Amino acid sequence: MDIKFLTSSKKDIILIIILLLINFLIKGMYINKGSLSGDEPFSVYHAQMNIPSIISQLSQGNNPPLYEIVLHGWISFFGISEPSVRFPSLLFNCITLFFIFKIGSKFLNQRIAVYASILFIFSNYQIYFSHEARVYSLLGMLTSISMYVFMHIIYNDEKKLQGINLKKTNNSNLSFIILALVNTLIIYAHYFGFFIIATQFTFTFLYLSFLKRNWKKLLISTGIMIFLYAPNIPIVINRFLASYEETWVKPPKGIESIYNMLWSFSNAPLVVVVILILLFASFIKWAYHYKKQEKSIHFAFIAYWFGFIFFTMFGLSYWVPMFLDRYLMPASVSYPLLIAICADYFKIKKMKFNFIIPIVICSLFIVTVKPDSYNKRDVKSLVAKIKSLKTKNTIIYICPDWFELNFVYYYQPSWFIETASNKKNNLNEYLHADNIYPINHYKQIDTTSISGKDKIIYIDAGSDFVLPDNNIKQFLDLNFNATEYLSIQDIFKVYIYNLK
Repeated sequence: MDIKFLTSSKKDIILIIILLLINFLIKGMYINKGSLSGDEPFSVYHAQMNIPSIISQLSQGNNPPLYEIVLHGWISFFGISEPSVRFPSLLFNCITLFFIFKIGSKFLNQRIAVYASILFIFSNYQIYFSHEARVYSLLGMLTSISMYVFMHIIYNDEKKLQGINLKKTNNSNLSFIILALVNTLIIYAHYFGFFIIATQFTFTFLYLSFLKRNWKKLLISTGIMIFLYAPNIPIVINRFLASYEETWVKPPKGIESIYNMLWSFSNAPLVVVVILILLFASFIKWAYHYKKQEKSIHFAFIAYWFGFIFFTMFGLSYWVPMFLDRYLMPASVSYPLLIAICADYFKIKKMKFNFIIPIVICSLFIVTVKPDSYNKRDVKSLVAKIKSLKTKNTIIYICPDWFELNFVYYYQPSWFIETASNKKNNLNEYLHADNIYPINHYKQIDTTSISGKDKIIYIDAGSDFVLPDNNIKQFLDLNFNATEYLSIQDIFKVYIYNLK
């Protein structure tokens, strides 16, 4: 199967090397900006465990284990510093770019491959996730590989119909097996990987002639995937039921949510408007010339890939909220390809003007790029400030309680390492011994533990959003006198109460 780099033309090789270098430099130069925060410490913490423990621990939550297993192998060689744990995401992003280019050059044309690659490189959305030590960049990479293999299968099928002999360069049976293996990895990486499989599955039913010719191979491929994923099926069912009952993600707000999501994919509001005009104009032109134009199953699949995932997740979010930028990573990979197709398709008659629209779209992405995109959660500065305020008799409350991993990563890195690798050591024991208490509600405050202390520090790490009814500040204000208030990047709020 043609997934090897050396099978490309010399021109393609030169182009992809240049594009990969640009991508690596733009996204790599700010990889160390910003503290490790949000869910990043969660992944890093669990990745330090042995592999059976990773699988066991993560089976109790909404995170399949593949990313943490990959990160486990990485940090065993390179440690848990910010640049180290984020570097795999940058590598995954570069591989995604490679397959976006390959999809464009092999199944569409070289112009589209270049346009789509530029849009991907200068996407603030993609830059952000290439800087995050989380699964989403891996999910994007696996999505691009899976869709490349799927399109390769369709490509082979069409060539055979045309009577072209591909036996020297392609093995269709191997392609179906590879598709099964990659799709299995996707759903071991993230539960929303099922949307990628659903996209391919539903498309084959729309493309009935392809289904009739290949149903046996598709059935075998699906069987392999089910067999490999069988151990995780009960966990998926349990996690779905738990997520259905309770999730912090909010339902969408109609057109506003669609526009805001396209904004996150497109860097800036002006770019969204231009792209929407381009999409609308391309659709009108395509509909007007429908009978005259050459049909392309690959064009159709790219549009279906984006539309099915994007709008299915939007619709389902009114039932089970999931319309969140990071969860839409599988759709985001197709977005630059879709825009590149429209920009290339909507041509002006005079040849010398054919590149105006693609140049305008690519230029808009380039001038609106923010290569220093990061999470804007300065945990490092927060912890440094707390250390300067804390005394031996200071008691600290942190809400929400899961923020403890963010805090400990910078407060006492040795605890972060020891408690992950040694089951006998409990992180809360270390924290409580140092008068630090992660809590989610004011009822968890033990007033007897406050006796004899000289100061209370309450760290509100965005609790109003995830736990709006925690009433911790109200309780502390009612019982103690607040003497100081600090705000760090408008996300972290620190309230200080002197007791003497």
